[in-house]
Amino acid sequence: MQVSYRDFAPAYQDLNQGRLHVAGTGVPTLVPHHRAGTARMLFVTNRDRSPQAPDVPTAAEAGYPDLTFEGTSGIYGWRDMPTDIKQRVVTDMRAISADPAFRNRVISVGTAPRTGTPEEFAAAIAAQRKQIAAIHEAAPKP
Repeated sequence: MQVSYRDFAPAYQDLNQGRLHVAGTGVPTLVPHHRAGTARMLFVTNRDRSPQAPDVPTAAEAGYPDLTFEGTSGIYGWRDMPTDIKQRVVTDMRAISADPAFRNRVISVGTAPRTGTPEEFAAAIAAQRKQIAAIHEAAPKP
């Protein structure tokens, strides 16, 4: 059975208390629970192990190679954003992501900063949606 939560906090409370058996979430928010021993990370979906939880295998290492995908987050704008504004955001984000202090801070909380074009970002989101839809379709139905 799937349980939807509006926020991570109640999901982690239920997970930590044993009322929820499995949760799919991002590494940065789960690492403190993993380190405290109140939850156990089974695997990460990234291609590589997380530097924040190097003891946790990847999905492929755990025997689930089809569950390997990179998390996709980014900067979003409104539909039909003018090209000059879009390009300014891209340029600024490249400069910010190149700053070693920013990179170290972001990496320390479990995220890997990557830059690209808006088209590459849209293609990555589309590919991930397709992969997740295929996983959902292949899952046994109750």
